[in-house]
Amino acid sequence: MIRRRRESLPVLADGDGFVVQLGADESALVRRLVDELRTLLTDVEPDSEARVLLVRLFPVAHADDPEAEAEYQRLMRDELVQSKLASFAIVDEVLASPGRIDEGRLIAFMQSINSIRLVLGTMLGVTDDPDLPEVNPGFEDTPEYHLYAWLSWLLDHIVHALSGGAG
Repeated sequence: MIRRRRESLPVLADGDGFVVQLGADESALVRRLVDELRTLLTDVEPDSEARVLLVRLFPVAHADDPEAEAEYQRLMRDELVQSKLASFAIVDEVLASPGRIDEGRLIAFMQSINSIRLVLGTMLGVTDDPDLPEVNPGFEDTPEYHLYAWLSWLLDHIVHALSGGAG
């Protein structure tokens, strides 16, 4: 097994804080993806494709009661959107001014990366169903799938750092 040097890991625990170490191109990519998701979330009248892409960002609370689910979404959606937008602003700050960050900021960063992954996963047809392929056939060689894999790798490093992993 080849191990990356600690200094080249994308996220490190540093005392009681953390350091996100993305290169300039990686940072620019994450910021662009956050901007695209921000636009998608704040589109007042999202078209049907946008609604489908965002469905995994707004979990179903009442699967067996469509009326209760509609009311839950009506009451909670704006709060969920505002929470995601606040996390996106933290991503922008973290990537604009690299340095030590606290656990709360890293969690916001992690949630933003995961939101992007969820949208990409929806686009790719990613599923946890063991009877289906992990992703729609033919998508494994697409740029979107490689981006999904890279974001998954980054998310894994964030979780590892948050759980006290040494790298």
